[in-house]
Amino acid sequence: MKKLLSIAALYVALTGTAFAANNYDLNIVKPAAKVNVKAVATVKVTAKGDYHINKEYPAKLSLTAPDGVKLDRNKLTIQDATLTEKVLKFEIKLTASTAGKKTITGELKGAVCTENECLPFNENVSIEVDVAAK
Repeated sequence: MKKLLSIAALYVALTGTAFAANNYDLNIVKPAAKVNVKAVATVKVTAKGDYHINKEYPAKLSLTAPDGVKLDRNKLTIQDATLTEKVLKFEIKLTASTAGKKTITGELKGAVCTENECLPFNENVSIEVDVAAK
């Protein structure tokens, strides 16, 4: 069990940030980015146990980019997401014009449900990008 937890911690350290709630996991994967080359970050919600993603809820991801980073879209809706019964995944396409550490911030809204209840969620997201010179 210790080894499994260590491997999970190493994965998160290398790939991004993970958050856990009682009924879903939130995973943010930062991209490998280079100046003036398009990169893709992901924000993924995975429903746990008996919960599923509510496909009718108007899920959205609103983002703010720092200076030196251009996003293809600042607002993504459920129509822009990859959606299954258990997963809601947004891909954030970005291009950085300068090297260095950049942080994209935003807000994610959605809902997970069982047959008996629906629970909306609202998460602040932070996508750390370390942009390398070409």
